[in-house]
Amino acid sequence: MKLGDRLKFARLMKGLTQEETAEGIISVSYLSKIENNQVIPSQEVLECLFRRLDIRPGGNETMPSWFEWVMSWYKAMTNRDVPAARELYKTVKERCEQSGDAEAMIYFQLMRIRYWLLLGDKKGAETAAQSVRDWYGSLSDDMRYYYWKFFGLLYYCQEKYDDALHCYQKAEELLKGEWKTSREEADLAYLSALASSRLWKWFQCLQYAERALALSQAEYDLRRSAECHVLLAICHRRCGEIDKAVDHCLLAQKAARMVEDRRLLGIVEHNLGHLKGMKRQYREAVQHYENSLIYKEDAPLDARLITLLSLVRVHCDAKHYRKASMAVEEGWKQLEQAPNGASEHYEYYLHFSIYRLLLSADDERLERLLKQEAIPYFQKKKEYDDASLYAEYLADCYMRRRQYKQAAQYYQLSCALLRTQTGV
Repeated sequence: MKLGDRLKFARLMKGLTQEETAEGIISVSYLSKIENNQVIPSQEVLECLFRRLDIRPGGNETMPSWFEWVMSWYKAMTNRDVPAARELYKTVKERCEQSGDAEAMIYFQLMRIRYWLLLGDKKGAETAAQSVRDWYGSLSDDMRYYYWKFFGLLYYCQEKYDDALHCYQKAEELLKGEWKTSREEADLAYLSALASSRLWKWFQCLQYAERALALSQAEYDLRRSAECHVLLAICHRRCGEIDKAVDHCLLAQKAARMVEDRRLLGIVEHNLGHLKGMKRQYREAVQHYENSLIYKEDAPLDARLITLLSLVRVHCDAKHYRKASMAVEEGWKQLEQAPNGASEHYEYYLHFSIYRLLLSADDERLERLLKQEAIPYFQKKKEYDDASLYAEYLADCYMRRRQYKQAAQYYQLSCALLRTQTGV
């Protein structure tokens, strides 16, 4: 970081104006030139400014100390080790503040974006992101790498997948130099694969996921290898290659068992359930979904609800309507037990409402819910799979009531939504 940028950042961090900083030392116009890196002040002036801004003259000498702490914190966050990340937060903050180094504080502010996202606090991450946005021009390439990577993560959590992928690609351009590691390259490739999958860019997703897998295997990172296999399974499933998808899931399962990762095992079992359902092997599908729910016992509510919804659907496909109703009621129970469950997880409120009405044959209320709320909601969210399925349900409802014109309209909408999803 250049001297002028360092002084300006320290001034703003202390909440001082240029007038307050320059008073009794130099003119405001001269301070402005220093901050814009147009002039280099004398040693005497520099020492006076350092004293006023509480900057240690030897701040850069302490960099290895604070930087090591920052990177330990970052590693804990990348590994999703929440207890370790929480424990390190206060220590890293103190180390960076005590260093008197503006560069240390910028790194801390950048890493806070990742920290709040790890804790699921999107508002905190947005606030942290805003605090560094105006500093982009002063950042080194290494800092800019983290800037783009963390902004990509933030956009991904906000479901802005195009923006997320753009940020990851900007980060990829900066992933170079001696500090680059295979683990870092693998992590970025995996994140890019995730964003690509959300955008249904399957060829691009396969490329990123295969690169992430190769790098992770070379580092003997079994957890990340398992995650890559899951993503590759989803890619092959979307391309209609079900057997390849099953193979990747089984490899993911083996790696997840070796590291005893219940979160990953829950995800793998869920995906195996989906694949078995596609092969009409309903008994096996149900078993995998039930296994997934066991592993997800302590998982976030969203993770449990998506598996319960899948269980409802596979029971419906197998014409086990009583069991489907039981799974619907379990979903409702979990929504009602959670604080603000229905409002914070509105999409699942819609899903379980639809199946409750469908299984009770309440066509009048089902039509109203599908037409007025569910289909428009999932279209707006670009969840075209769900929107297409529910348009088909509505068409079926009209067919049962012999309203053939409306049925044809919604069958056509269902097909159009599938084409939108697949890009055909």
